[in-house]
Amino acid sequence: MQDHKTSTSLRIGISVAMIIMMLGLALALNAFTTYTITNQMKILSDLNIPISQGVTRIYAIQQMEQHSIDDMISYQKTSSKVNYEISKNQFESYNQESSDEIKKIKDLTNAFLNDGLDYQTTENLSTLSTSLNEIESIHFQYVEKADQIFETYKSNTNDLGASVTGLQTQQNQINLKIILLNDEIQKLTDSLNAGVEEDKQKAFTWQMIIITSAGIMSLALGYFLNLINRDLVREVIRKTRSLQKANRELEKMNILKDDFINIASHELKSPLHPIYGFVELAQNGDIGKDEALAGISKQARQLEEVANRILDISRIENGSLYLSYEKFNLSDMVSEIISSHALNLDTVKIETNLEKGISVEADRVRIGQVVRNLLNNALKFTESGIIQITVQHNLQKNLVEVTIKDNGPGIHSEVFPKLFNKFITKSPKSESWKGNGLGLYLSREIINAHGGHIFAYNNKDAGATFKFTIPIMRHLNAIELHEKIMN
Repeated sequence: MQDHKTSTSLRIGISVAMIIMMLGLALALNAFTTYTITNQMKILSDLNIPISQGVTRIYAIQQMEQHSIDDMISYQKTSSKVNYEISKNQFESYNQESSDEIKKIKDLTNAFLNDGLDYQTTENLSTLSTSLNEIESIHFQYVEKADQIFETYKSNTNDLGASVTGLQTQQNQINLKIILLNDEIQKLTDSLNAGVEEDKQKAFTWQMIIITSAGIMSLALGYFLNLINRDLVREVIRKTRSLQKANRELEKMNILKDDFINIASHELKSPLHPIYGFVELAQNGDIGKDEALAGISKQARQLEEVANRILDISRIENGSLYLSYEKFNLSDMVSEIISSHALNLDTVKIETNLEKGISVEADRVRIGQVVRNLLNNALKFTESGIIQITVQHNLQKNLVEVTIKDNGPGIHSEVFPKLFNKFITKSPKSESWKGNGLGLYLSREIINAHGGHIFAYNNKDAGATFKFTIPIMRHLNAIELHEKIMN
């Protein structure tokens, strides 16, 4: 569950990051496209338009130069020297304007050639620059022809025909180059406009792709959020059920606690009444002093046993149950416990099968406590019949096994699953057992602390059997051994 939530959260994080990246990419692309289109428009405004205007002026100046030449030739034929000089000065002025205009256009073109433009625009500008160089060269030749006409005027007017024809040829070449130059300028304009439209189309296409991708990512994000929402709903339901179960368990524990308090208070009070009774009988002289002391002593031991069990529960709950290991003969200890009970038995017989010489390393007092609890439990439910006690060992497995079998009513199915829990004091008929519901719980915890195992089952014929095993030799890690036995 945790791995699934982590994976879903990771996918959400990736989706959010990709959406942000897509939006950032869209903004970057839009900024780049705006820059590119702005650059293209700048070329149109700062380069293309001035060049077109400059070429138009060159053409107009060229026409005025031609008119000046025609006037010069006309005045030369009529020997009008004053008008001839005026036309010549005009021609020289137009020539200078034409040269300046060509230089201005060339400088502007060369400046943009070094500006890192795209390939097609650079090619068009290179062609434009070449055409300007050709116009400049032809115009230089044109001026040389005009100078020849001026020289002819000074020497011989009969040679004007050849010079004028050559000048007209140069003029026609210049006009043709200007027309071709206008075509190149139109190509540059078309190329720039096409580039702008292409950039707009590309930008639109990429923006649509990015927006679509961001939309898909948003849908994926919504899907993942829905998954997490469902997971959270499931988790809330699971936690709610867990809390409800815990509350039910607490309610049960409260009932058991109340039962235990009632039983414990009864168990603690029960010995007090006989003690008061023995004291009163002794004071009245109805019984002897020794008999009264014996009765009081017995009830005091019973009171001590209840108090010790409550203290043991506290130690177990706090994890401070201490075991005092020593070597002792287990069979002899079991025999002693049986002997102490056999004196008060009338209708119940105890049969034993105890292997001799079984020496174990354990807490003698605690193991004796377990045996007494199990034997008392068997006697409690066996009104008449036989209780069988067996002690045997397995050296290879380093285990000793103690079995106590009775022929009472057996363990009820409702009690069986929680037999070794605390405060289990109810009989199958919902009547309280004698006892405080702590004996079997204490027995289990003591055996587990030794690295052993305790369990019970119903016999096929009648009654129940309780068994426990503990290591013959003390195990260095009793908890580890217990878990190994359980598995």
